[in-house]
Amino acid sequence: MSGEKKHPATPKRKADARKKGQVFKSQEAISALMLMGLVSVLKYWIPSMLLRMEKLFLYIFGISSDWTERSVASLMVNILWLGIQIMAPIFATGLMVALIANYMQVGVLFTGESMKPQLSRVSLISGAKRMFGVKAWVEMTKSLAKVILIGYFLYASFRDRIDLYPALQQLDVRQGAVFLGQALMELAWKISLSFLGLAALDYLYQRWEYEKNLRMSHEELKQEYKQSEGSPELKSEIKKRQRAMAMSRMMQDMKQADVVVTNPTHYAVALRYDLKVQKAPYVVAKGQDQIALRMRELAKEYDLVIMENKPLARALYAQVEIGQGIPADLYKAVAEVLAFVYRLKKKKSAG
Repeated sequence: MSGEKKHPATPKRKADARKKGQVFKSQEAISALMLMGLVSVLKYWIPSMLLRMEKLFLYIFGISSDWTERSVASLMVNILWLGIQIMAPIFATGLMVALIANYMQVGVLFTGESMKPQLSRVSLISGAKRMFGVKAWVEMTKSLAKVILIGYFLYASFRDRIDLYPALQQLDVRQGAVFLGQALMELAWKISLSFLGLAALDYLYQRWEYEKNLRMSHEELKQEYKQSEGSPELKSEIKKRQRAMAMSRMMQDMKQADVVVTNPTHYAVALRYDLKVQKAPYVVAKGQDQIALRMRELAKEYDLVIMENKPLARALYAQVEIGQGIPADLYKAVAEVLAFVYRLKKKKSAG
């Protein structure tokens, strides 16, 4: 069926889709990389973050109870500044990872096509297809997989440390916090790695779905070819007109010829010798069959010498293009023809 979309998308179709903002991108890959980046930065930033939080608490508790507008304003500014110092590396890491992940998948792309209103977005039928289509089932499967992975790693973490939790009663607050912090970091790292594996599968699915949605039918391929290369009928007509124009110019140039060498019926070649143009005689027109017949008619009309020489006519037609000088191996034969022509013209002028 010509309407079946079974052909891969052409580069032009992909470029047009990109201009409209239609690119394949795995949001799961971005989320997984962001999670890994945040876990990595927290692992090295938590000690410094705890020190800053300790300074913040000491500062708050060290303030005297005599509150004034100036002291409250100073307190708020200091709390805000310490909060920025604590959270800035986390936010900066998340932003940087998100930008890099987007760039790796999409590259640089600025388009407003995706923001234009579309009736399909508010259509009940399209909404139902999105809710119960394959993509909805895939999204639900990914969500369930995330819940299962998080649940499994929580259970595994608790199972591996179940014998250690009673001993936490013997530790002070700092030691207990370090123990729990290490357990949480290990848990977060395992979850982020598992999410990265899930993101790899989602990336492959998004790529497959993108290619599937851009598939083209045979008719669409033909239409694109016509748009890019031009209609075959139009190209044929253009070539036909170009040949006609070239033929017209060639027939006009025959007026300048000295002689027309014929086959006598199949080939005709018009030659001219003019030292101002070329050092050797050159071809001003040539043709075969009907064109050759027309050239002989014009030669009579222009009062040109017509000379029958089958080998020379064939050789000139096959070897020399219009406007080119004759090759060296044909000099002698052409010179004899031109000498005959000049003698004939001299006799006519003398008579």
